[in-house]
Amino acid sequence: MNITNKNNLPQPIYDAVKNDSYDKGESDFTVTGLLKPPRQAALQAKHWAELEEDCSDRIWALMGQLMHGLLERSATSGIVEKRFYTIIDNTKIGGQIDRYENGTIGDYKFVSAYKLKRGVPEEYTIQLNMLAELMRQNGHVVNKLELVGILRDWSKMEATRDPAYPQSQVMVLPVELWPPGMIQDEMRARVREHKSAQACDVLRQELPECTEADRWAKPTVYAVMKEGKERALKLYGSCMEASAHADLDKSLSVIKRPGSNTRCENFCSVSKFCTQYQEMKGNKNV
Repeated sequence: MNITNKNNLPQPIYDAVKNDSYDKGESDFTVTGLLKPPRQAALQAKHWAELEEDCSDRIWALMGQLMHGLLERSATSGIVEKRFYTIIDNTKIGGQIDRYENGTIGDYKFVSAYKLKRGVPEEYTIQLNMLAELMRQNGHVVNKLELVGILRDWSKMEATRDPAYPQSQVMVLPVELWPPGMIQDEMRARVREHKSAQACDVLRQELPECTEADRWAKPTVYAVMKEGKERALKLYGSCMEASAHADLDKSLSVIKRPGSNTRCENFCSVSKFCTQYQEMKGNKNV
């Protein structure tokens, strides 16, 4: 992948992003890789040399690397920043834990306050349980998981104003620990899906499509608005239902809010190579 510097960031920052020392070790798949949609992962592998990303879009990833370095430097006990492996269906899976001590795995993430607004996202729960399984397979007891969220956009003013807003810039959230059999089944299913996608690419077959969840899809909705108000009175899935509501009062109107595929539009490096996304946009020439 080519790292660009379109915003002319200082050279040391550009160099730090460009010289990423990440190494997946001996893994056929990493835990992080298994969390990606299989279609996306296969397209990234195929088009890696053609991809480019601007260093300004990787600042928080760089900050995460700095955090892991600080954890490693400050560790006086436990296991910090170590990669573990296990075999699933003749496939080597690797994953690096941030910190382990006294049966607890702690995972540190730079995230927005909104990301943790509704608790621990499912992807983080799956990731931590995969790491727990790797550690169990290597002889370690795991009886607790926790997410340490460092809120990059935290506001002291907002915390003072709203008691429901995070009251500290660092949140420590418990993560559900799954039974070993449950996470093993999850890992096995993900390995099969990713290997199947790889085989499709080799055989020049159509890749499995990304699901709505994979695309972070938001459906089209119809908002019933009242004159002079900024917030919708109610959202409907069909124009007919919204219009029936609006017909009850002349001060009401209906505004269409088109659906979107947030990951495809903003967070997928291979969307321009993806026939599924391009066809959804109406471009059939990809």
